[in-house]
Amino acid sequence: MGDLKSGFEEVDGVRLGYLIIKGKQMFALSQVFTDLLKNIPRTTVHKRMDHLKVKKHHCDLEELRKLKAINSIAFHAAKCTLISREDVEALYTSCKTERVLKTKRRRISRALSAADLRPELAPADPFSGFWKENKLWLGLNDPPRPLLPVRRKALRPGDAAVLPASHLPHIFSKYTGHSY
Repeated sequence: MGDLKSGFEEVDGVRLGYLIIKGKQMFALSQVFTDLLKNIPRTTVHKRMDHLKVKKHHCDLEELRKLKAINSIAFHAAKCTLISREDVEALYTSCKTERVLKTKRRRISRALSAADLRPELAPADPFSGFWKENKLWLGLNDPPRPLLPVRRKALRPGDAAVLPASHLPHIFSKYTGHSY
């Protein structure tokens, strides 16, 4: 443990421990996940790591002990993966940029959907938004089925809203044989 140099680096207000291995600062990936990129889903981080071709270093026993000593990894950890400072920076930038873009996209889509709700842009057919997926559930255990297209006349005040019922299933009484 004597030859391994270690230290701490602050990234975006988060204190990360590192080891110097072959002249490079190497950070514990678990600490990067839990402390630096804690609000970003792991799957997203892993996809970014694959895209950036992040090189991983698997710790030996001496490195594992040193990381535990500086509280960079959990005391009960049996193994650890390290990544370089350059990879931490690239990963952090990539994940944070992706997050900002998604947030901006969400804001834009919210603004557009709010604009769609203005009265002058309301659809002429009051039933158009009734079925969200244009699917009909026939029972709790049945999968949704696509709705059949129904042509309606534009509804005007005073018109009776009569829809053709020929596309609906008929229910027959067992006792009289009449359809309802």
